[in-house]
Amino acid sequence: MTYIASLVSSFANELGLARSVARSTKAHRNLFLAFTALCILVSAPIPAHAFNLVSKITSAPVFANGTVRDIRTGINIFLQRSDAPNDQFLDPAVIGYGLKPAGRMEIELVSGFERDPKIPLDPTTILLVAGTPQQAITSRLAGYTVTQGKNPNTFVITPSKPEGMPPKTLTAAAPAAQQDPIPQKGIKIIHIGRNMAFTNRGKAGKIAVRIFDETGSLEAQGNSTIDFLPTPRPQVFPTNIPDGKRNRNWQRVKAGEVAGVSPNTLPLSFLLFDRNEDYGNKGLDGVGVLSKHHIEELEFDVPASLSRFNGGLLLMDKNGDGLLDPATDAIIGGIKEHGPLNASSGYVVSPARNNQPYLSRPTGLIDPKAAKRPGGSILDVFYVAGEAPGTFRLTFSLLEDLDDPGSGDGSSYTYTILVE
Repeated sequence: MTYIASLVSSFANELGLARSVARSTKAHRNLFLAFTALCILVSAPIPAHAFNLVSKITSAPVFANGTVRDIRTGINIFLQRSDAPNDQFLDPAVIGYGLKPAGRMEIELVSGFERDPKIPLDPTTILLVAGTPQQAITSRLAGYTVTQGKNPNTFVITPSKPEGMPPKTLTAAAPAAQQDPIPQKGIKIIHIGRNMAFTNRGKAGKIAVRIFDETGSLEAQGNSTIDFLPTPRPQVFPTNIPDGKRNRNWQRVKAGEVAGVSPNTLPLSFLLFDRNEDYGNKGLDGVGVLSKHHIEELEFDVPASLSRFNGGLLLMDKNGDGLLDPATDAIIGGIKEHGPLNASSGYVVSPARNNQPYLSRPTGLIDPKAAKRPGGSILDVFYVAGEAPGTFRLTFSLLEDLDDPGSGDGSSYTYTILVE
């Protein structure tokens, strides 16, 4: 039985259908609801050379401290296209980049990164990724080589097959990823930090990406910078450790369906890290969702410093009773929801087991091989779609300081749901 099948089997009786979940009362405090949404504004296409190939640089979702100053580099470089800017490029219906025969891709760590000369630039230090989170396009299956470029801080990706690397053939190596309703195809993300060849230095790092055709002509280019964290902080990342690395972002659901329960859907899964020094991998156990609706039922007055979390709160069970109560447990973050105006929005649900919320737990309980690396804790959330179609986005944010409700947002991640 797969992880998700086990999860659904355990929770189906308590969760029920979307409408029955919506009728949750104080007597059913284990079902925590939260709705979300956000409009996607599509930019008008512009010429490729005028468009920045790089959307953003973030911490890799497998390292607690990949972007902390003076610690080894663990980052993800997100690409984009003019007709699919920013996170729209992560929609599996959008095809990513490929490389033409005799073409190449260069990734240059321009500034802010110190190279360890003892570690070579090869497939052990960089990974092409089809989609988030971390659906790897391996060099062995896709057919590409990795070498050092014109300077010690430049990777060069070169096709090793006569046909090059057509984007539609570049799929995730994990067999389970092919079970996704729409498998990701093409290069969308570049992950640096498997075998950590670089260290973050200074206040920020700059990276440039260039794609050349078989004649050496530049097809696309771009760059971006990332500010390094002065000290470690708690982190929330997406994860696909459960269910064989299947994609959890940009899921399609019908009105009233439950992502995580309905066929061909998965929970929204997160990897949580505590404030780890150096290369620690301690997680955040006992975390769950308390929705805006449930907060209203409890007649809890949300502090003004947390009013930006219009979709609910993230709480950590502090007294060990297995329940979440904002009056006694720690508020460590929240949910921001955005979507089409006047839409009937959905909501998120913390899965339940034995009349209690199923809270975050050590990663090793889900996948023993992942207990040490990446380690951390895994949090699962179900999403119950509303009646209106549209693009809905849920941003889960941890506080910068988990002990200070007024500290502002720290780490965050946004899942996108398409209700059809």
